[in-house]
Amino acid sequence: MNQLNSVSELLAIAEANPSDDYVGGWFYRGQSNWEWEPTPKAFRSPYVDGDDFEFKFKMWLKYSHNYPDMEYAHELEAMAIAQHHGFATKLLDWSSNILTAAFFACCDNFDCDARIIAYFPTQYIYLGDVISPVDIKRTVGYQPKAVSKRLRSQSGYFTYHMEKSYIIENEFFEAGNHHTLKQWFIPCEKKVEILKVLDRLSVNYKTLFPDLDGLSRHFCLQDEMRNANK
Repeated sequence: MNQLNSVSELLAIAEANPSDDYVGGWFYRGQSNWEWEPTPKAFRSPYVDGDDFEFKFKMWLKYSHNYPDMEYAHELEAMAIAQHHGFATKLLDWSSNILTAAFFACCDNFDCDARIIAYFPTQYIYLGDVISPVDIKRTVGYQPKAVSKRLRSQSGYFTYHMEKSYIIENEFFEAGNHHTLKQWFIPCEKKVEILKVLDRLSVNYKTLFPDLDGLSRHFCLQDEMRNANK
C-alpha cells in the first residue's frame, strides 16, 4: 500500500482517478484507522450480532413516521436518511471529493495511520418506487437524493451491500481497462499537517457539517490537533 504525505499528492490521485457525476467514476473513502475494513455498520459488531437487520429496519421505519422530516420515495432512500442519523444500515459512505475523504481519514485517531480508498463501482442502482429494479448480486453504487445538507456538502455517495458477502473487492473492469480498487495509507504523524492545509481550502467540520454541530466540532478539533503527536 503506497504512502500519502500531502494534499498535493491527494490532488494528483484525484486527477488520475476522476469522479464524474454523469457517467460514474471513482468513489473516495477515508478511514482514520488503516486497519478497519470498508464494511457497512450493519455488518459490524455489535450490530450484526443482534436482531435481524430487516426486522430492526422495519421497526425504525415504523417509529420514524413520528418525525416531520421523514419523506422518502422508497426504502433505500429511507435507509440513506437512517444512515445519516446514525442507524446501522447496509450502506457505506463515500464521497466524490478525495479531499473530503482525506478529512475524515485525518480528523480522528491521531495515534493511528489512516487509509484512503478509491473504488470504482461497475453497477449502480437507479430507483423508481422500489428498492431493487435490477438483479443485485454484488456491491452496487447508489447516489441518493440529497436527504440532508451534510450529504450535499460532503459530495456524498453510497455503496449498497445487500448481503454481508457483498464486499468491496478489486476486480478488473474491462470496459475501462483498469482495476476497481486502489488504496493508500497516511502516516499518523502527517494527519495534523494535512488537516491544516485542508482547513485553508475550506474542507473542515464547518463546511462538511453546515450546522451548529459542525461549528462546535470544528473548534474542538483545533484543540485536539494541538495535543496530537505530543
